[in-house]
Amino acid sequence: MKTKILEKGVSVSQEDERISFKKILLIGITIGVISGFGTLLFFLGLEYSINVIMGFFYDGAFPTPGQSCDGIACWTPPPVIWLILPIICGGALLSGMIVHKFAPEAEGHGTDAALKAFHGDGKIRWRVPFIKAIASMITISTGGSAGREGPTAQIAAGFGAFISDVFNLSPRERKIAIATGIGAGIGTIFKAPLGGAVLAAEILYLRDVEADVLIPSFLASIISYSIFGFFVGYDAIFGAATLTWSVLQVPFFIALGPICALIGIMYIKTFYGTKDVFDKFFRKYALPLYLKPVLGAFFIGIFVIIFAYISPDTLLVALGSLGSGYGFVQLALYNMLPLTVLILLPFAKTLTTSLTIGSGGSGGVFAPGLSIGGFTGGAFGMMLHILFPQIIPLTTVPVFIIIGMIALFGSIAHAPIAVMIMVLEMTGDFGILIPAMAALVLACLIMGKNTIFKEQRERREEILHPHS
Repeated sequence: MKTKILEKGVSVSQEDERISFKKILLIGITIGVISGFGTLLFFLGLEYSINVIMGFFYDGAFPTPGQSCDGIACWTPPPVIWLILPIICGGALLSGMIVHKFAPEAEGHGTDAALKAFHGDGKIRWRVPFIKAIASMITISTGGSAGREGPTAQIAAGFGAFISDVFNLSPRERKIAIATGIGAGIGTIFKAPLGGAVLAAEILYLRDVEADVLIPSFLASIISYSIFGFFVGYDAIFGAATLTWSVLQVPFFIALGPICALIGIMYIKTFYGTKDVFDKFFRKYALPLYLKPVLGAFFIGIFVIIFAYISPDTLLVALGSLGSGYGFVQLALYNMLPLTVLILLPFAKTLTTSLTIGSGGSGGVFAPGLSIGGFTGGAFGMMLHILFPQIIPLTTVPVFIIIGMIALFGSIAHAPIAVMIMVLEMTGDFGILIPAMAALVLACLIMGKNTIFKEQRERREEILHPHS
């Protein structure tokens, strides 16, 4: 049997490297169906949890993405802001106890855990998707700054591992199944199946792609998205805003790229710096690990309460730093947030996300990263509008918000093509592709090897020597 010699001296048969047409169909269809229903259950459970917490405990109506301009204008803050402290700490305690009791690997942001499984032995315990779903619902619904895409990635990757066990797939096929699950899960929860399919191949490496993942991922993503959309609808996540831009504004869009890269690096450094501080502190004093998220939640609660009483603008900053932040991105797209709020929100959101997930809470870094990028772009666009109102009209500011989302997270995730497609799918407007590309290029160049996903490898190991 012919073999290939790998870069690290490992021999793998060519026969094992090839994946048959039947296996591609098996992986794509099976994972697509399971991911579709699994993502749907997680989404509905999360929505129900948020509605219960917000309606019963907070007695407020937070802004949500997808609302019309008139509808979102009726949102109201919670009347008793200090309730955030016991609620977010209680949620962190319950989530931490569940994770550390039943599946410690479900801690933190799920996308990195899924990448670790892909680059490792491809094993994910069957209980992990269920524990991850429950813990993330609790964390996000009680106010933790986290996204739903990381948990969905780990949940769907767990389904891929489950399918691999059931059908006794080879190690190579198992990896393909896990990556396919990542793409299908993220693409479905974001209602961005094309971007999710590309993400499955692009997010695995810093400077490479896994081409074998693309075909099963396309198949799984469209099946999963079709099932999900059948029950919740196919509308884009963000409601339509007035978007206008011209070629004369392209230099300003390009200038946004370096700004997003610098804010992105701050996000990465703050997040992992916070994680190291919490890990060292709990190791030093031998404290129970399930209390880590509680300490992070306590700091978030104090931060929110203090900011809420300083001024009306800082109240908006405090509330915008909770959850995924998408509701406040929607407000920004409708030009309903003051400049001071837009300037402060990237830093506040970075802090609360670092305290939520860096302390061991369960959730994703994808949604907060997109929000941070959107607020950064909104602040830059609004400042340009104030300085040059004739060149940058108010209707162009939302374009800066969308491009900020693309440039910041596309660069820190080292998945520029996938994130660009996903954000455009989420906003339902591909007309800003050219200015988005302009900002994204510079952001990626400045980002270098900084990444929000520490489990990414630089490139595939299956690189042949010239003589092989």
